[in-house]
Amino acid sequence: MTVKPRTSSSSSPGFTLVEMLMALLVMTVGLLGLLQSVSVAYQQNLRDKLRKEATQLAEERMHDWCRLPFDGITGSVIKEEASGKLVAGSPWRFSVAREASTVGSATRKLHVVVKWSVKGTESRHEIFALRSRRAGE
Repeated sequence: MTVKPRTSSSSSPGFTLVEMLMALLVMTVGLLGLLQSVSVAYQQNLRDKLRKEATQLAEERMHDWCRLPFDGITGSVIKEEASGKLVAGSPWRFSVAREASTVGSATRKLHVVVKWSVKGTESRHEIFALRSRRAGE
């Protein structure tokens, strides 16, 4: 007794191996695209958090500076400092520069610049304020 190999007829249900491989290829390409979009979204979220921290740091430095007595804010002085903060679970370095210039006899223009770098791209946030001599100073 000989056994005949059983072959599938074209009307039988199911997928062929070629169809399965093509479906896996399409699904892999889609998943790789999704993974790339998650990576881009994470990088943008990190940049937003760093900008928020830089803004807070600049405003803290500006408020501290504005609290000084008027004569304590000397004109044409540039002061630069490095500051480290924990953002998204990692330490990041910010560079803070301050400059004061005299606008009039009783007014000073204060300028604070915060710089940071992400993947070799440097970003900066600047704020300005005018500080006048208060009554009694």
